[in-house]
Amino acid sequence: MGPPLRVFPRGREGHICDSLTESLEISTRTSHGQAGDTPVRLRGAGQRLRYNQLHALYFNEQITFFETSLGQPVLSALLREPWPEPLAESLRRFREEERQHTEMFRRLNRLCAPRLYESTDLHFVRVPAFWTGVTRWAVSHPVSLPLFLWLMLLQEERSLYYSRAYLRSATPLEPAFVEAHRRHMADEVHHVRWDEELLDALWLRIGPALRAFNARLFAWMLEEFFGAPKRAQLRVIEELARESPELRGRLPEMRRQMLALARDEAYRETLYSREIVPRTFARFDDCPEFRALSLCGYFPQEKGAR
Repeated sequence: MGPPLRVFPRGREGHICDSLTESLEISTRTSHGQAGDTPVRLRGAGQRLRYNQLHALYFNEQITFFETSLGQPVLSALLREPWPEPLAESLRRFREEERQHTEMFRRLNRLCAPRLYESTDLHFVRVPAFWTGVTRWAVSHPVSLPLFLWLMLLQEERSLYYSRAYLRSATPLEPAFVEAHRRHMADEVHHVRWDEELLDALWLRIGPALRAFNARLFAWMLEEFFGAPKRAQLRVIEELARESPELRGRLPEMRRQMLALARDEAYRETLYSREIVPRTFARFDDCPEFRALSLCGYFPQEKGAR
C-alpha cells in the first residue's frame, strides 16, 4: 500500500482523514443502503481508504478542469457582450472567484500528493488535444451555445449539495479538505443564482432548432464527460493497482466492475437527482427540449407533482 496522503505543512503532525469515504457513505446510504461501499470490491480497510483518497484527488481535479476549461472561458466570452454594468460586475466577480477556486484545489492536491502533482494539475483527467481544441472554440460562443451555462448550473448546484454534506459529516474530516469545500460552497450559492440569471437572459434568445441542438449536445457531454465512470475513473483504480501490487491481477475485474456502473440506475442517481440538483431539474421540466431527453438521474415531472 502507498503511504497515507499527507496534507499538513511540514512540521505539523497528522494525516488526511478518509475524506471521500464520507461522500461515498452519503451517497451509498441513499442508494445502496450500506455505508462505506466503493464502486469496486476491495479487500480490507487499507485498500478502501487508499482508493477513496485517490478518488478525492480526482474529485478535486474535476473541479479544476471544469473551472479552467469551461467556467472561466465562458465567463470571459460573456464579458465581451454588452451587459448592464451591475451584471457585468457580477460576471467579473464570478470569473475571479472561479480562478481562486482553481488555485485552491490545485494547492490542495499538491499538498496531499506532491508526487502526482509535481509537474501537472491533472493526473487522472486527460482530454485529447482534438477535444481540447473543439471545446476551446465552443466555449467562446456561449450566446449561441448556452448549453455550457446549463452545465455550469448543473455542476455548481451538485457541488453545493456535496459540500454541504461534507460539512454536515458527523465524522471529523481533514481540516484543509473541509476548509476548501467550505469556501467553495460559500461562493457557489451566488454562482448558481448567476447561472440562472444568464440562462434567463440567453436561452430564449436563440431559436427552437438551436435550443434543441444545444439540449442534445448537453445530453451527450453529460454522459460522456460528467456521467458514469469512464477513462479518468479507470485511471484511479490503475493508480491504486500500481501502488498495491497485490491488486494487479484483479485489475481487469475491477475495470469491469467500474464500467458496469453505467447500467446501475441506483448509482447514477447518486450523481444527479432531484435531491442533488433540484433547481436544474425544475428548469429541465419547464423546457421541452430537455423533457424529451434521457438524462442521468432525470425523470420529467409536471408542475403539480413537484
